[in-house]
Amino acid sequence: MFALIRKVPPISGIGLRILPLLFVLPLIAEEDGLEEIIVTAQKVEQNLHDVPISVSVVAGSFIEEAGANNISDLNGMSPNVIFQAMAFVHNTANISTRGIGFFDTDPFADQKTQVLIDGIPHARVTGLGHDQIDIKRIEVLRGPQGTLFGRNSLAGTVNIITRDALENAGISTRVAVGEYGLGKIVFSADSGEVINNSLRARLTLSTRNYDGHVTNSFNGNQLGAQDSNSLRLKIGHNMTNVGSTLTYYQIGEETYGIPTSNLTQDPYGRLDGDVHLISLDNDGFNDSSEAGITLLSDIDLRAGTISIAANSHDSDFLLYTDLDGRAGTLPPAPGRNPNLRVNIGFDIDHAQDSLEVRFHDAHSNRWDYVAGVFVFREKSRRLFYQNIGPPFSATLDFKDAVLTTIAKQKTASVAAFAQTDFRLNEQFILVAGGRLTNDEKTANVGNYGLPPPAPQRPPIILENTTTWNQPTWKLGAKYESTESLMWYATISTGYKAGGFTSRATVSENVGPYEAEYVRNHEAGVKANVFENRLRLSAAAFFADYKDLVGWVRRTNSTGRGTEPVYENLGNVGINGLEFDSTWLVTPNLNVDFSIGLLSAAWESFMVDLNNDGIVTDNSHLDILMAPDLSAYGALRYDATLAASTLEFRLDARFQSRYNTSGESNDELYYRPATTLFNGSVTYVWGEDGNSISLFGRNLSDKAAPRKNQQTSIFPVAVYEPPRVLGLELRLNY
Repeated sequence: MFALIRKVPPISGIGLRILPLLFVLPLIAEEDGLEEIIVTAQKVEQNLHDVPISVSVVAGSFIEEAGANNISDLNGMSPNVIFQAMAFVHNTANISTRGIGFFDTDPFADQKTQVLIDGIPHARVTGLGHDQIDIKRIEVLRGPQGTLFGRNSLAGTVNIITRDALENAGISTRVAVGEYGLGKIVFSADSGEVINNSLRARLTLSTRNYDGHVTNSFNGNQLGAQDSNSLRLKIGHNMTNVGSTLTYYQIGEETYGIPTSNLTQDPYGRLDGDVHLISLDNDGFNDSSEAGITLLSDIDLRAGTISIAANSHDSDFLLYTDLDGRAGTLPPAPGRNPNLRVNIGFDIDHAQDSLEVRFHDAHSNRWDYVAGVFVFREKSRRLFYQNIGPPFSATLDFKDAVLTTIAKQKTASVAAFAQTDFRLNEQFILVAGGRLTNDEKTANVGNYGLPPPAPQRPPIILENTTTWNQPTWKLGAKYESTESLMWYATISTGYKAGGFTSRATVSENVGPYEAEYVRNHEAGVKANVFENRLRLSAAAFFADYKDLVGWVRRTNSTGRGTEPVYENLGNVGINGLEFDSTWLVTPNLNVDFSIGLLSAAWESFMVDLNNDGIVTDNSHLDILMAPDLSAYGALRYDATLAASTLEFRLDARFQSRYNTSGESNDELYYRPATTLFNGSVTYVWGEDGNSISLFGRNLSDKAAPRKNQQTSIFPVAVYEPPRVLGLELRLNY
């Protein structure tokens, strides 16, 4: 741990840039202190103070007032966590938790930080970047959650919880306009309690348009333009001992163009003096949609509570983009394939069904336990298209692209789990839990190559079924020295099943690769002091990851290039510190602060990384998406004006320099130390809480690279959006 502290830059060196600092949840304070925060981090509703896990919570009201639209807008708000969109794909979410991340749209590959919506796992990263509406709160659980949340909670878990239908009938409207053609309308209607106060419903509709902030000087188009539409219908029903919620949701998004740099011609995106000005001969598009239905039910019995969580979800995802970086007839810069045009598309269909049934008993003075079973089924299909232009196709358009690969996968997962708190006395509680998971995957990959006059070869077809069985467990204790002070220590494990690579064009590149496993040791403290006006939490941890999976490059079917293939790379050791606080300075002033320190390094990394047939020690490479230091700060001040209120918010998000590729320590692939500022001023009036807000994101107009990565042919850079100012009106009836 001392090595970690020596490695991280002094905090005082950045203090002036990130203060005043904030934890994550701007709270409306009462005269007697901070409001209680309720979370479901252990599958039941609990006070955040009582949960022996490092957890951050983002309030839905803050998300709205900050002008945030999707999960990538939350980047920097939770210590040691990164939320970003993929370089080429707007509506995906790349998440790195404590230095362990996942950054691919491959429908065969599982995430390493599980994302849940209302407790339901969202298996693929495609769609996670869609606009999220009607958010009540977002819980970010750091560290493996293998016992209660299971598969793909290797590094952590994010649970997005939506608003329930209200008791009283009403209508709410939010209208926002801003720079770069931003326009957004959100409409919500509540039925109130009807039919003997047993039934209530809430309908929310949302539409957002954005013209994009990257200009294509080759054809004058704006890249990254979006058209997003969402619908969520939530129906709640209560009987004597049964409470149920049925939710139907539907999301669609169309994006024009891929706002990346000029790739091989200008990998840094700076030669023309403007990182948001590029020149490409094919802008591409990204269309996606998803829909599903969720049933949540709690049945209260004398012995305890039975909870049911069921979901059926379908999504479609189509992308086509230019990857060679050419500007018209100009050739790309020298590289591995200097004369190759690369225009690709992929069409992904995904369907999943899940069911969880669990029993919770809290009637005993000593025992408090939850036990259950989880069943998951999934089907994924990926169609891969390629277009390298004349003479192989009439144009470079998607309509003339050739279907070269069809990849299909079926997944079946079954798990049984249990976790209990056993109270030895009034102050000391033991925690123990376990989970047994069985994952079976069947993959079918058919690669057919390009039609004549391209060189011909026999089709490559692979079929494989592989099963992984893995127990995960948790042991720990918490000590409640006073009502306002709790200490805890835990050892927890996480697991992610092995799998296959859908993009492979050669049989041996398909896989399978083996499962990943982590053991995490953590100790922490949570406190409410100064008459509940200061809330503190701190945690120290170290984790050992075994058989971590990542990309390597292997020869593709043409023999002229390479393709990214998943393999088990080696073992990683990570340790760090996390600190959160929120301080009610006065009834009108709330100041929060969070900071994360991280030290991540390869313990072993012996692979043929560069496809030269030689296995080398690559442990000198930096772990990608693992900044040594991250900090988040904000303040909120409320000024009372007669029957109205003026609210001021300002937040700062700092992340130190970190590698965004993992394949090279070349300076090109690093995001420099960056501080981003966001703020809002809101005027609230009337008994219904009507308001108008002026909000701004990236107030200092920082032109910082969000992600630099190496593709199979060239590097590519994606930058933070420029400063965006907007105005939002909220009316309630």
